[in-house]
Order: sequence, then C-alpha cells, then structure tokens
Amino acid sequence: MTKRATAQPSKYDPSAPKVSRREQLRQERRRRSMFWNVLVLGIIVIVLAAVAWYVFAIQRPGALPGELLIPDEGAAVYPAGNPISYQHYPPSSGGNYAAPAPWGFSSTPVAEGTYLTNLARGGIVYLYYCPSACPDVEKQLQDFAKKAPPDKTYNTVRILISPYARPLPTPIVALAWDHELDLPQFNQDLMSRWYQRFVDLGPDVQP
Repeated sequence: MTKRATAQPSKYDPSAPKVSRREQLRQERRRRSMFWNVLVLGIIVIVLAAVAWYVFAIQRPGALPGELLIPDEGAAVYPAGNPISYQHYPPSSGGNYAAPAPWGFSSTPVAEGTYLTNLARGGIVYLYYCPSACPDVEKQLQDFAKKAPPDKTYNTVRILISPYARPLPTPIVALAWDHELDLPQFNQDLMSRWYQRFVDLGPDVQP
C-alpha cells in the first residue's frame, strides 16, 4: 500500500502578489522618472552648449575703445582709374571701382577706390604711413596677415594691408565699412579683434 506523500506546507502567500505588484509599479515609476530626468538634463546641456558656442564662436565682439563711426558716403561704382573725391580721409565708404585688390600685404599704396571695394565686400583694410622706411612695422604687418584666421563664410583671410600715400591720423589705421580705428602703434590684439568684429560685413559681401 502506497504511502501518501507527506503534505508540504504551501509557499503561496496570498498577500505576496499584491506586494510584488506594488513594488513593480514603484520600480516602473522610478525608471520613468529617471528617464525623464536624464532627458531633461540632456536637453539643458545641449542648449547650454549651443549658447556657449554662439557666444564664443559666432557673436562678434562689441565696439572697441577708440572706434569711430564715419558717416556713410555711398557705394557708387566708378570706371577703373576715374578720380574719386571723399569727404573723409582715409575713406571708409564711398565711390569704388569694380575690382578689389588681392587680399594680403601690398608693398605699394592701393588706390582708395580699390581698397573700398575690398571693404564693400566685407573685407578689412589696415593702412599705415611711414615718413621714412619702416621695415620693422612692415614685417609686423606682414606676419599679422599671414597668421590671421580665415573667415567663416569664404574660408579666406579677408585682410588687405597697404601703405597710404598721405599722412594718417596715427601710424596705423584699421578700416571697415563706415568704421575707423586709429592705432598709435602696431597692436595685434586690437587688430585681431577688429578683424573678428567686422569681417564679412559690408554693403556688397561677396568673395
């Protein structure tokens, strides 16, 4: 005669499923909360990074000490070689020729009507005047032009440096369209900030 199996105590606890379900819901809520927290934090980090990139990489510096706003004299185009007169010298706006000067350093004076075309196209012009030979200043200006970064629009160093045929207010004058900065001496920091502030700004921006 087969013995009956000894009855084992039941492991089933009627309250266990309820507790387990509550715990599952609690864990699910924690997971959802963590997901949304991470998502929101990620969005905040991305926004802050975008703002920082805009401020430091895109936004142009504000007005520089000694910066002059020169009244606009128009942007009429004249046939090459035609004499053009200006109200303000050195001109930072006004009549100009169709073709700009090549970017970089020029050892001979660039005509006003020509360098104004460079300004109109969004370039920066640095003029200098030396009553006698000034090889040290010219070397500094040449090195500055070589080391300047390209602009973000055309990937070109849009700088023209030229001696000026007549005396200037200061030995070096930085020009942008309608703007002038008189420099008593070579100042790489101010010249770089001027370039950053005004490059690719002008009434006829193009290569």
